[in-house]
Amino acid sequence: MAGATAIWGIDLGRCSLKAIKLRPGADGKVDIVGQELIEHAKMLSQPDTDRHEVVSSAIEKFLARNDISKDKVVVGVPGQHTLARFSKLPPVEPKKIPDIVRYEADQQIPFDLDEVIWDFQTFQEEDSPDVEVGIFAMKRELIRDYLLPFERAGIEPIVVQSSPLALYNALHFEGRLTEEASVLLDLGAENTDLIVATNHNLWTRTVPLGGNKFTDVLVKAFKLTFSKAENLKRTAATSKYARQIFQAMRPVFAELVQELSRSLGFYRSTHRDTELVRILGLGNAFELPGLQKYLQQNLQLPVERPMTFTNANVVDVRDTENFKENMSPYIVAYGLALQGLEHTKSQPGTSAISSNLLPGEIVKQVVWRKKKPFFAASAACLLLASGIVWFRQSSDMGTLQANAGNTPPPVNLDRATQILQTGVTGGLRPREEANTILQVSKTFGKELSTFKTQGLDEKKKCEQLIQLQRNKAVWPKILASIHAALPKTSDKVSDVTDVDSYINAVTTDRSGVLRRERREEVFIERFESTYHAEIDEVEMEDMVLKADAPQVIKPKGNAKRPGFHVKLECRTPHEETIRFAADKFRDALLETGRQPGTGFFINRVVFASGRKLPQKGKKSGASTSTTRGGWGKGRGGRGKKPTTPTPKSSDAKFVDPVTDEAMDNDWVFGLELDVVLEDLPVEEKKDDPAGNTTTGNP
Repeated sequence: MAGATAIWGIDLGRCSLKAIKLRPGADGKVDIVGQELIEHAKMLSQPDTDRHEVVSSAIEKFLARNDISKDKVVVGVPGQHTLARFSKLPPVEPKKIPDIVRYEADQQIPFDLDEVIWDFQTFQEEDSPDVEVGIFAMKRELIRDYLLPFERAGIEPIVVQSSPLALYNALHFEGRLTEEASVLLDLGAENTDLIVATNHNLWTRTVPLGGNKFTDVLVKAFKLTFSKAENLKRTAATSKYARQIFQAMRPVFAELVQELSRSLGFYRSTHRDTELVRILGLGNAFELPGLQKYLQQNLQLPVERPMTFTNANVVDVRDTENFKENMSPYIVAYGLALQGLEHTKSQPGTSAISSNLLPGEIVKQVVWRKKKPFFAASAACLLLASGIVWFRQSSDMGTLQANAGNTPPPVNLDRATQILQTGVTGGLRPREEANTILQVSKTFGKELSTFKTQGLDEKKKCEQLIQLQRNKAVWPKILASIHAALPKTSDKVSDVTDVDSYINAVTTDRSGVLRRERREEVFIERFESTYHAEIDEVEMEDMVLKADAPQVIKPKGNAKRPGFHVKLECRTPHEETIRFAADKFRDALLETGRQPGTGFFINRVVFASGRKLPQKGKKSGASTSTTRGGWGKGRGGRGKKPTTPTPKSSDAKFVDPVTDEAMDNDWVFGLELDVVLEDLPVEEKKDDPAGNTTTGNP
């Protein structure tokens, strides 16, 4: 079997690159003829790590040690970046399954299908009519980014597979799965892949907790660098500070058990007839002393650690004995290589799952490169044949030109109409007659184009006028939404009908006087609106309070949405200024402006600017008064008197025109918002359902 196709499975993790090379073996087994484990210079999860640089360095080391020019490659992608959905299909003919699955994918994948790479796998027990389908997907941009270092290194994979599915393939081929359900736990650096598996189906989820979480708590507890804390974690069992180390990590042990219990509890609730019998623990994080025992006690399931290969012959690897007894780091790469053997039909039956997330454009590139030599030979033959044809055509065209007459000039519409009615006259040669008819057809074609374009400008103007009238109808609703969102300092304000009632409403509450700087009021002092055919392309000014920016409802795909861009200049007397306005006014705008069936919805809302009203220069000995000051000026002292000092309106540069209060401490700010002229999307009003089988956010 030395000349048989060899397959490399490459598992690119957060800490290292693991690779394993397989060839078909005898008696249904496979031969392991190569292996690599290359530690990254820095962990990919560290914030200052250049992922592409670190990954490219690891791939370069791999290529320097191994000649893969004649081998095939299968690459794994992390489980947390992929999505998995499972559903049972109604009884249908096998040939109709792809159409049904595409419909299911469109319903269950929360992205446009053009934005993702997806594939499916059917699962069916023997002697059972029930068919279950697993749909696996990953965002196209994530796959391209993940494969970019391989592309730059000249590696063209034949299959791209999710790590949890590769793990399932490996343990399925090794005979570790039975009719009873086992829990497969692959503890990585940042995430844990959880797979509930039998020998005929699976269910998977990614838990966002891994070995780095244990290291992080040691960094905080003992004030160490990450690398020193990682070393302390690995040597915890033999350290003289073992008690303190495990005490610091105890909360993470409990959090891991809680996350696993929650996921397994959900599985049990949806698969009541399935009993979990054991846990198979894999991954480097399982080397942590005490973890296996802790999980076994708290999850009430026996925990086993598969460490040896049973269906693989170790033929040619470094440190053979150690490798034979430690399959855990290579298990995903092993499953990837097994699928490669199945894919190339080198050894059928090695892979239980055959779904492939390799982008179609990469498949075409690979096929094109393989066919280049054949295209070159074909091009040479074609060039020779075309030379013969060209020579014959030149000879024939010379003869034809010698017998051709003069080309007739263009004809006007009247002449073209006459020729159409009477035909071509004058005893012209056949070619001259054909050219005359051609000129007639061109004349009529130009005339037809003229008629088609007539009235387009007028039609466009009419459509604009109609749209303006439609927009007029929606404006009262938009203004009502903005008005309803304005905060009110008192419930009485909405009922006032005159100036005196307003003054009483805004200056008093149950306990007496409500000071100006505590009034929850916003006044719109300037309003500007501009219509845009593509409202989502409008750029807004720099925001403040970016961390509190509201959720933006994005268009589906590349849809262009019309709308109004509204700019408001507002004023508030409240002492918390923009913070108060953000909590009260903006949130209310998103509530009142996002109602279904109104023909519009408020989308982006940002604060663009803010400033305090300019203060007048204070004079020495400026007085204060415990009376109303200028409040009652011209109104006979109406309303209750305040009990707190208030600057006289005569000392203020800005005076409230209604209450005669000083406005020197009022705050002016800008607000911009988009009004999209479409009904609020229905899905935006629904609660997002919990993804019971997702393995991440693709």
